[in-house]
Amino acid sequence: MPANPPLCYQCKKRVADTYRPTDGRFLCSKCFSTWVVDTVRRTIKKGKLFKRDDRIVVGLSGGKDSVVLLDILYQLERDFPSELIAVCIDEGIAGYRDDGLPIARRNAKRLGIEFRLFSFKELFGYTLDEIVARSRELRQTLPSTRQTKLIQHAPCSYCGVFRRKALNYAARVVEGDKVATGHNLNDVSQTILLNLLRGDVARLLQNTLTPTEKAHDLFVPRVKPLQMVAERSVVLYAFYNQLTYHMTECPYAVEAMRLDVRDFLTTIEEKYPGTLGAIRNSIHSLTSQRSTADKTPLPFSKITLCKICSEPSKTVICKGCQMLEALFQKNSLKSDPSP
Repeated sequence: MPANPPLCYQCKKRVADTYRPTDGRFLCSKCFSTWVVDTVRRTIKKGKLFKRDDRIVVGLSGGKDSVVLLDILYQLERDFPSELIAVCIDEGIAGYRDDGLPIARRNAKRLGIEFRLFSFKELFGYTLDEIVARSRELRQTLPSTRQTKLIQHAPCSYCGVFRRKALNYAARVVEGDKVATGHNLNDVSQTILLNLLRGDVARLLQNTLTPTEKAHDLFVPRVKPLQMVAERSVVLYAFYNQLTYHMTECPYAVEAMRLDVRDFLTTIEEKYPGTLGAIRNSIHSLTSQRSTADKTPLPFSKITLCKICSEPSKTVICKGCQMLEALFQKNSLKSDPSP
C-alpha cells in the first residue's frame, strides 16, 4: 500500500485498505469483502454447484478456508430453502486437531449451524498418527515390492484417502446432498500442477461430471465454492470480518510434495499476478471441451462398490482398504456404511 492510500476504487468514499494485484485496484475492507462474497456467488451460479433446497455439508476443520467458506455460505444461503450442516473430521493428529476442534465448534455455534464430528479412530480403527507410525515401522523391516508400496506413502497421502472416505460417509449419515470443501484457488492450482508433475491423467481429468450428476448412489458430490478465491484473499476476508480460525500448520505438511509446489506457485503468482487463475481456467476449459466433444465416460471414471467395505470405489478394493490391509491386515470402515 502507498504511504497515502487512495480512495476505494469501488465505493469511492472510504480509504482503501488493500490492493488487488490481479487488476491493480485499491479497495476498502468492506468492498473487498463484498467482492469475495460475490466471487463465490458467481462461482456457485456458473457451476450450478447447489440446488435451491440442497442440504449442504460444509467440511469444517477450523482452518481459515473452511471458516471463511462457512461464513460466506451462511450469507448466501439465507435467501434459499437450503440447509447448512458443519461436519468435522478428526484425523487424530496429536497437538494439531485438538486445537482446531474447539474453534470449529465455536464458528458453527456462532452462526447457529448444526455441528457433527467424525473421527478416523471411530470409522477406521486407527488415528492418522497410528497409521503413519505403522508405516514408518514397516518401512524398516519390509522390502520394497509392488505389494509393500502401499506402506511407503507420505502421511498426506494416507490422510487424503481416509479424509475423502470419511467425509463421504459422514455426508450420507447426515443426509447431505452436496459436500462443500474449502479448497481455494491456490489449492486447486497446486493440485493441477501436482497431477501434471506426477503424470496422473486420471486425477487431472476426473472432474468431468457436473455437481448435479452422481457418480454413484452412495457418493455425495463434492464442490469447491472458493475455487476462484486466492488464499491471500481468504486470509484478508477473515481478518476484515474478525473471524477466528486455527492457524497451526499440520506437522506432516513438511513431508509433502505439495509444499514445494505451493512455494513455487506463490513465487510465480507474486511475479505474474493471475497465474493461479490461468492454471485453473486452463484445466477447466480442457475438461469442459472433452465433456462437450465426447460423452463417453473415461475408463477410470467408473464407480463400483469396494468388495470389503462396500463404499464407492474406482477399483475392486478401495484404496483405503488396500492401505489398512497392507499396514494392519485389517478392513476399512468399522461402522455400517449405510446411513
